[in-house]
Amino acid sequence: MSSTTTYDTPRPETSRRSRARRPTVLARAVHAEWTKLTSVRSTYGCLLATVVATAGLAALLAWAVAADSVEGRTAVTAFALSNVAVGFGQFGLLTLAALAMTSEFASGSIRTTLAATPARWAVVVAKAVVIGVPVFVGGFVATCLGTLAAAPILSGGTSGADDLGDLLAGSLRSATSLGLTGLLVLGLGTVLRSTAGTIVTAVALSFAPPIIGSMVSNRIVASVLDHLPGGLAGGLSEGAREPYAPVVAALLLGAWAAALLVLGTFTLSRRDT
Repeated sequence: MSSTTTYDTPRPETSRRSRARRPTVLARAVHAEWTKLTSVRSTYGCLLATVVATAGLAALLAWAVAADSVEGRTAVTAFALSNVAVGFGQFGLLTLAALAMTSEFASGSIRTTLAATPARWAVVVAKAVVIGVPVFVGGFVATCLGTLAAAPILSGGTSGADDLGDLLAGSLRSATSLGLTGLLVLGLGTVLRSTAGTIVTAVALSFAPPIIGSMVSNRIVASVLDHLPGGLAGGLSEGAREPYAPVVAALLLGAWAAALLVLGTFTLSRRDT
């Protein structure tokens, strides 16, 4: 009498189902995060504050330049003034990115989020997708409107707008810089879990490197500062070729954002909520 030993092998259908489940989990998480983002007034307030502050400050700077001297009008461009204005207006977008994660820790709703989506990587990725889109669009619109608001003032009331191609290219660079910075702030918020701490750290990273860099002459210190997020974001939005091209600046800033998002995912997985 003989016996046959059988071994259970995973069915191809089962492995295919497990692979197909990941996009489903992520799609559901993105839908849930988008619903949460669009259901609160602070989202629209942050976007509106960025656009209004950028356009208004750009127009005010253009008026100051135009009133100073005729020569001053040709010394700067409308996009340059808009770029300065969006440097201040960006904090509406960065606040939005910070609140996307830190508000859930403050209210305790993060427990509900993680209960609905146990895969914590999916929560972080979904928030990054949902935050990245409005921050990019908001930055693009704010930069465009700021440039269009400053151009006729600099040109003495005529059209005076920069070339359409330059306007779009500059606005895309600015929007990319803001979008990547927003993802960086989202990663910071996931690690720090504090709205105040995240915003203060974001302000320091945005303003400290350019200010300190203008005061030091040491090449090593200047090189380090140029590779921090503030220096990278400024070089990318301005389209500066030194010390690196905008594409390189975007890649380096993206590496900062990715590193902080990965660190945030790790801390979210390891620490109790």
